[in-house]
Amino acid sequence: MKKVLALICAVLLIFCSCSSRGETPEIKTADMLEISNTDMDFQGGRSRFESVVSAMKSKVSILENAHNNHIKTNAENEYFLERDYVLTAFEPFIMSDFSVTAHFNSDLTAETAKDIYEHERNGMDIILDSDGKSKFDLQMISEILVKNYSVEYNEKTDSFRYIYTLEDSNSEEIQEFLEFISHEDGAYIIQTNKSRCYIEFDDEDNIVYFCCGELMNGEFNIDESLFEQKKIELSKNWVLARGKSNYSNIHTYDSGILTHEDCSSGPWKSVKINESDYASAFYAG
Repeated sequence: MKKVLALICAVLLIFCSCSSRGETPEIKTADMLEISNTDMDFQGGRSRFESVVSAMKSKVSILENAHNNHIKTNAENEYFLERDYVLTAFEPFIMSDFSVTAHFNSDLTAETAKDIYEHERNGMDIILDSDGKSKFDLQMISEILVKNYSVEYNEKTDSFRYIYTLEDSNSEEIQEFLEFISHEDGAYIIQTNKSRCYIEFDDEDNIVYFCCGELMNGEFNIDESLFEQKKIELSKNWVLARGKSNYSNIHTYDSGILTHEDCSSGPWKSVKINESDYASAFYAG
């Protein structure tokens, strides 16, 4: 019996030893990059764009909410009068028509598009030119108006560009454009007609840096597109190349510090939030 017990103990000791050497389950927080779609086509790229933006938005919203709650605790009923209280929400890359591209996949045909876009086309004819993977060109046509939604995906660079154009008898104008570019290891570039962002992740999917700015007036021109460039060379200052006075809000995360800057209510307001002060907020709930 003693030999049997000794053998059991030895087996348990070996098992426990192996378990202790095993990998600790990775804990993912909302501000970490989590890629759920690895398909090398437009829908895969679109999903990765959403994952990158989601991680950045979570980083900002979690830190700003924790920061604001701290102010509320100390200022009680007059917290909104505190200079460092953040009043504006971080909602980058809002586009009214980008949702149209959610159906740009191999199942989309000119016939199925008539039903899928019944509300958007409002009786307009549908013309679709597509390879079902990397190129889509959807037109909604009436006698007086043409709506054109086009997408290009580059598998070599895992990047895409979306353009929405409106054409009538007098003009043809770009209403929206978006490009998402995988730049270097762990780095991504996002540009729309109103916003720019440069963001970096480390090997463990944590954000190490980003700068995101939205224009107050004017727009970035499609001629400034980076999508077709074979080699992209730009500094982090690219985001704010128009000059700070032309932006309505700027969010920067660097070395564990989130800097919120905006002029939505008058003069420029700058708030710095140290992530280490609110680390537990990322694990709450």
